[in-house]
Amino acid sequence: MAGLIDTYKDATALQCSFIEKLGQLDLESVNGFADSLASFLREKDEKNFVYGLAAGRSALSLYSFLQLLYNHFNAFPCTMEDPVQKHFRDTRKNLGIAVSGSGETPAVNKYIEDIINQGGDIRLITANRDGTAHSLVEEYENGSVLVIKGKTKYDLDMTRTSKLSPMGTEFELEVLAFLNAVFKEVQGRIEGERTKGCESYLSTIRDFAAQCRLISRVDEEGLATWFERLFPRSGRYIIGGVGRSGLVARAFEMRLSHLNKTSYWERDFNTPSFQIGDVYVPITGSGNTYECIEGVKSAFKRGADVLPITTNPSSELVELMREKGRGVDTAFIPVSEEYLDQICGSRRTTSWLVSEYSMHRYPIFEINASIFTNSVVAVGAEFLGIEEAGMKRLHA
Repeated sequence: MAGLIDTYKDATALQCSFIEKLGQLDLESVNGFADSLASFLREKDEKNFVYGLAAGRSALSLYSFLQLLYNHFNAFPCTMEDPVQKHFRDTRKNLGIAVSGSGETPAVNKYIEDIINQGGDIRLITANRDGTAHSLVEEYENGSVLVIKGKTKYDLDMTRTSKLSPMGTEFELEVLAFLNAVFKEVQGRIEGERTKGCESYLSTIRDFAAQCRLISRVDEEGLATWFERLFPRSGRYIIGGVGRSGLVARAFEMRLSHLNKTSYWERDFNTPSFQIGDVYVPITGSGNTYECIEGVKSAFKRGADVLPITTNPSSELVELMREKGRGVDTAFIPVSEEYLDQICGSRRTTSWLVSEYSMHRYPIFEINASIFTNSVVAVGAEFLGIEEAGMKRLHA
């Protein structure tokens, strides 16, 4: 397993470099993106709608940001996947935020065209200046484009980097970190504070980079054991999580399917009940999330294995694992002491109703969990002998 730990560290270091690269973005473009969002969100009209236009893991990166907007501002988020709010409100203010690394995702481009035809505003984040999405938005008077250069699933890369960061991991991670960092700039503008140097954005990126570097400082023996328990199995993988951690969980589940594993996100309608041979992987920063605790109890009751991902060593989840004699099966994601109390605390909900504290919490765990699970996928590809080309053939 020593080689797998090296793969894990190399993948983590590579992803840290992706985060650090965001500090080198053109600050004029960052200012423009923040200004445009602040202009839309500054108005307190209860009829303001924000549409998330993205697919796959890019959508999960964007939806995390939409949740922030909803929690902090009077803007209602809609997504391409939402069967309840999948309507364009032509009598209200409308903003579409589109994310497409390649700029060639048919569904995303169709929605961009729809919003343009309806006269709404569009903000696009892409990696491809030559993509269709870029052309559509750049030529539209109420549109603007931010280019974040990053490897997408369409790039051809036969080096080891492709296995350490397969199928668009770079772009998706950069979008997640960028949006969470630029949110500080948007807040500042709405509160009347604006600086040309984007100090809030740059300091947040530096903070993210410092936190993600901690992910390599894990108990190598414990992590190796966790890998040994995770990969060499033929049963089903059921990944759990709620809120922003749930978005990380969904992205991880997608990646497991690319490793040719039978996997489910816990909250999908077609997810089966646990059975012997399955493994349940709940992702929860606090380790006290009600749904995850109930999932662990159900998994143990039905004879499935449980391999949680958390950051809180004093949580109800960890105590439950120890009671079952499976304390070594928990993977801990390191964060600094500054954020540990914010993430862990003593707060716990007993239903789906999330506290105001949890809604506004800084997303350090979710970004670190994204990097950790991406590195786990790189380890899985190494362990299973799967190349990126093989993963692409399994990609929807």
